[in-house]
Amino acid sequence: MATFMLPFPDSALTGHFGKVRTIGGKKTSPHRGTDWAAKIGTPIPAVSKGTVSLVQYSKVLGWVLEHTVYGSDKKVYYVGYSHMDTKPAFKVGDKLVMGQIIGKIGTEGFSTGPHLHGTLSPSSKGVFYGTVLDLYKYLKLQIKSDAQDALKAKKIEKAKKVTENVSPPVIQTKTVEKIVYACPHCKKELK
Repeated sequence: MATFMLPFPDSALTGHFGKVRTIGGKKTSPHRGTDWAAKIGTPIPAVSKGTVSLVQYSKVLGWVLEHTVYGSDKKVYYVGYSHMDTKPAFKVGDKLVMGQIIGKIGTEGFSTGPHLHGTLSPSSKGVFYGTVLDLYKYLKLQIKSDAQDALKAKKIEKAKKVTENVSPPVIQTKTVEKIVYACPHCKKELK
């Protein structure tokens, strides 16, 4: 079973992590997230299960929800969802499941159009500052890891079924009568 998903298809990608953009004729600092464009009100799914660690409004990012995720490396990371249309209906400590709708696409804060600005950080509130990582690459890596784990599990299950269906080998024995001879030279049988 998958443990990670992309919130939207690759065709919706409009802003890539680390890319320097020009907004209003001015170059920006490298982009600290991944942007997926969609219509206002489009539901945003949680990319993995986790615990809500932040729900807050920001003048720059609009409505923000952040939650924990655990990757294949067993480390905790924080995924941030920004520019949501309205305040998310969650509070800190709420549990999320992968695919659960956590909010809707908006254009709140400093935004050039309706989209999800997704971030990944090894620290809480990394959506605002600190170290951020490439969410898109991380999700792709986790999805690939999920697929490999599923394939391994499938192979193990198949091997178990094969071994369960294989009967132990049957060893056939042949009874041989021992002939006792009366005379070792002429080979006359003793009866």
